Amino acid sequence: MSFTKKVVASYSKSLFQNVKTLSSASEETSFDISQIISSQGEAGKPTIYLVGEELSLIRSLFVSSKKLQQFFQNPTYSEQQKLDLLFNFLPGLSLVTKSFLKVLTERSHFALLPEIGIEYERILSQFQNITHVRFIVASILQETYGESLLKTLKELTGAKEILFNVSYNPKLLGGFIVEYNSVSIDSSILKEFSLFFSDL
Repeated sequence: MSFTKKVVASYSKSLFQNVKTLSSASEETSFDISQIISSQGEAGKPTIYLVGEELSLIRSLFVSSKKLQQFFQNPTYSEQQKLDLLFNFLPGLSLVTKSFLKVLTERSHFALLPEIGIEYERILSQFQNITHVRFIVASILQETYGESLLKTLKELTGAKEILFNVSYNPKLLGGFIVEYNSVSIDSSILKEFSLFFSDL
């Protein structure tokens, strides 16, 4: 693991643990309205999910515009200028997220925000026992396969919920490829042909 990935993982894990602790503390002492407001979103959504949504929103802002991307990655602009611009774009961020962004600014790690957002989302999915599954098929899946496919994938992955991403690749000729949690299962005809011809 590279140094940058270690830093990103450390920030994401630390943020998640701190926010989770804050949310748990407010649930235990739920009679204090100020703690509830500080640790939950407008609709009573726990902060771990709210922070995840805000990081996802910030990440999409980073990648949505080439000019913004160049601005945030440009070292000639100060970290404070970048933070001020982000606060102008997203004035309604939670206190937790704003505090975290200020820490990143002070440590000159503002450019790591997109990667931190991705890692935080991974940690949150793990916490909720949600598995992201990529399913690549050669032809369009029939609707009748959906329920049995999801049931099989839940058993295979041990997940409570599945976030399903289907893509089509006619080069597979038939069959499918399933990818989840760094696991890849290739049951395509293309693979069978490749193995057959490599044995000749």
